[in-house]
Amino acid sequence: MAPNSEDSQAHATGTSSGSVLVIDHNHPLFLYSSDVSGIQIISFQLTGVENYSIWFRSRKIALLGRNKLGMVDGSCKKEMFLGLECNWERVNAIVLSWIMNSVSKSLLGGIMYASSAKVVWDDLFERFNKVDWSRTFNLHKEIATLSQGTSSVSMYYSKLKGLWEEFEALVPIPGCSCEGSKEYGVHHQNLKLFQFLMGLNDSYLQARSQILMLKPVPSVNQAYSMILSDESQRSVVANAGVLGTCPSSLQGSFDAVMYSRTSGTQNRFKKGYNLVCDFCKIKGHTRENCYKIIGYPPDFKFKKKGVSKLCI
Repeated sequence: MAPNSEDSQAHATGTSSGSVLVIDHNHPLFLYSSDVSGIQIISFQLTGVENYSIWFRSRKIALLGRNKLGMVDGSCKKEMFLGLECNWERVNAIVLSWIMNSVSKSLLGGIMYASSAKVVWDDLFERFNKVDWSRTFNLHKEIATLSQGTSSVSMYYSKLKGLWEEFEALVPIPGCSCEGSKEYGVHHQNLKLFQFLMGLNDSYLQARSQILMLKPVPSVNQAYSMILSDESQRSVVANAGVLGTCPSSLQGSFDAVMYSRTSGTQNRFKKGYNLVCDFCKIKGHTRENCYKIIGYPPDFKFKKKGVSKLCI
């Protein structure tokens, strides 16, 4: 709600020391020590129609967080603050500089001589608040074709979520409370779930099937948590080197081959299948344990003619 002039004046003049007016920190004309003209309150610049929607949303959130949104949406007009006109001018200049700092140099010429932050805000809205159908098409295509590939589940989902948010900024979904809007919202969330599951690698086929069989169907965030848990379990198994049946995506990592060597009546097993002796070129041991160098045990049983191979 916009403050009226009496409330604004009373709220602002809480305390005074001599001729210095102290403004309450909840007042829209209050400025923190960090609220200076040279800062950038968002991390990127407006370049045109292609990124206006996300710029507008980011800028609006930043101004709202600093209690300065009223300076651009018309709810804090100068005439509402009798006796505080100089303070209003100062805040207006600060907000105007924030906007100028967040647009590309090619756009500064059209707003450099504007008298107020609201004038610039409205001008940019009129010039760039248009549905960019080329960008919308490319976003929709990127969402439809995005797949996990070599990315982790977390990285894949974060990228997909960013594309969804940008798409919805260009084409907002209905926000009314009618029944039709609610049904569309549910349908829209289900489409997100399907898009997320379709882009996962085939190694998550079983987890994907289990998610789709759940009743009711989970949200995309819940499905992401389930897949993330499955990925964590796979990582633990891979790091521990557990032998036995493992998911298809990890078969290449789990080459669990056992080698045995007969010594008398004992059978000894080793996981030395990845070792190769650089002397005899036989797998299963190193030069330090090579019988051709250190000698054969008294009870060693040779195969057929001489020593053909070591069974390790």
